[in-house]
Amino acid sequence: MRVRNALAATAALALAPTSAWACGGFFCSSSPVDQEAERIIFVQEDENTLRTIVEIKYQGEPQNFAWVVPVPSVPEFDTFFPQAFNALDVRTQPQFNPPPECQSRDFASDGPGPPSSSAENGAEDPVMVLDRQVVGPFDVATIQSEDPEALVQWLQDNDFRVSDEMVPFIALYTADGMKFTAMKLLPDQGTDAIRPISMRYPSAGPMIPLRLTAVAALLEMGVKVWILGDKRFEPSNVDTIEMPLEEIRFDAWTWQHNYAQVVARTVDTLLGPAFVTEMATPTAELALEFRDAFVPDWQGQEAIDARDALADLLASKPYLTRLYTRVSPEEMFIDPKFQPMADGVDQSNFYMLPAASVLHCDEAGAPPAPESDSACDFSACGAAGQCATVGEEEALGCACAEGTVGRAMLDNSAPSGARVACGDTRMNFMPRVEGFADAFLNPCVDNPCGEHGECVSMNGSPTCRCELGFVTVADVTYSEPDAMGQVMPRVSPRCAAPETAVPESFYVQATLPEPGELPYPGKPAPASMSPFMRGTVSAGDGSGCSTTSGSGSSSPAWLLALVPMLLRRRRRD
Repeated sequence: MRVRNALAATAALALAPTSAWACGGFFCSSSPVDQEAERIIFVQEDENTLRTIVEIKYQGEPQNFAWVVPVPSVPEFDTFFPQAFNALDVRTQPQFNPPPECQSRDFASDGPGPPSSSAENGAEDPVMVLDRQVVGPFDVATIQSEDPEALVQWLQDNDFRVSDEMVPFIALYTADGMKFTAMKLLPDQGTDAIRPISMRYPSAGPMIPLRLTAVAALLEMGVKVWILGDKRFEPSNVDTIEMPLEEIRFDAWTWQHNYAQVVARTVDTLLGPAFVTEMATPTAELALEFRDAFVPDWQGQEAIDARDALADLLASKPYLTRLYTRVSPEEMFIDPKFQPMADGVDQSNFYMLPAASVLHCDEAGAPPAPESDSACDFSACGAAGQCATVGEEEALGCACAEGTVGRAMLDNSAPSGARVACGDTRMNFMPRVEGFADAFLNPCVDNPCGEHGECVSMNGSPTCRCELGFVTVADVTYSEPDAMGQVMPRVSPRCAAPETAVPESFYVQATLPEPGELPYPGKPAPASMSPFMRGTVSAGDGSGCSTTSGSGSSSPAWLLALVPMLLRRRRRD
């Protein structure tokens, strides 16, 4: 891999859109945080009570915001501090350190730094309104119906901006008797008022509702989970990945690593969600560390309140487990569940890498760099993609198999601050709510893909279907400085010729994994399928956007809560 410009890489990270306090809050870290990941905190308060705290991300007009999640019963609601998610994430993320012989240069430390209810349902109403109340900036309704079409229609009639494409996914959960909690912003609230939502309800164990999330998830989307309980937790119905230290490449010049990409590629080989346990530890010292953490005056009282709330949360249970995965929509065909481990041992989030994993270690006066010194070690193109480099700077691109398109995304965990992955066109959802499409511009108007590709709108974002032999790369540009002097990055896909030709065998052999039982657009409807799941949206390249989060199961191991849902306006990446 050719030497990257460390200053340019640092600038890209600094300019990328970040949540407040990624660095400068309770803790700082020179390791980039995957801030595009969905983040959830579970607290197993007792064997039958679960508290779920979900971070909600949204960009767009306030009136277009809606968030929907399946629940086993009417929850107790509250809001939580967004700053606490960032502080917890930075402090507990894996910290990869080169061995002493690779640290002869004056590198920065990679460790922590200084310290009302209403009864609207009638006897014949197919949708029962179980609860309606105001929670912080949100209008929150909890509803139930055996008819998923009626449930979606009720949401639309009551100005929750959801689309018809949700119906088959809602059906996955109404069949199990699940209720649904839906939120929208109050009329006088802007998107800056959005905060994490806390829900408490009866449940015997955590579960992540990935199936509903598939409606509009990012490609190779990170999912971070923290579970507070009496002991260490583990996945119970999906695979577990061991920490892949031997596959990690650490660049001693830029202090970056490819951990997220390694996890993504590992999950792709398993063709389904799988989690790595990044940290497992008693909470007593961690809670005390947060309680004593320094909060600068300029961060204000809310920062102090967030710090104290996080310390209280950690102190409420004796043990914390952090888990991570990276999945694409077609891999979200199961709702992962978690259970306590009988004999779980502690696991630190600090990992010492072998010298053979460190790029440029030889130039620091240490053993030679790894033989596999490939730029593609820092890429994850998806199960039906293959990495290729473009140009003298070895920009990372992806060749995409038939049936997929290349999408460019901003990503702090990528060396350049942006990445490309190949998306399954069967997972393209086109909303059919009247007036809905008008809220979105056509992302393919200027065909960013160039003369060697066709622009395809996938869930409201531009993607590229490149000519055979060409690959999708990410072009990053920057906005003009705003009144505060801040510049924001923008990313778009483009088709380019790779340095080395993509083998013809890739296009012949590459196959798309089947998205399990997900009712994706264009999926053939078996005769046994209920009428409302037949004839779902035909496959196509129309523009649109929807975002989802939910979960469900008929077992007492229910545990709901996850991703912000329909309609989150997609960032114009």
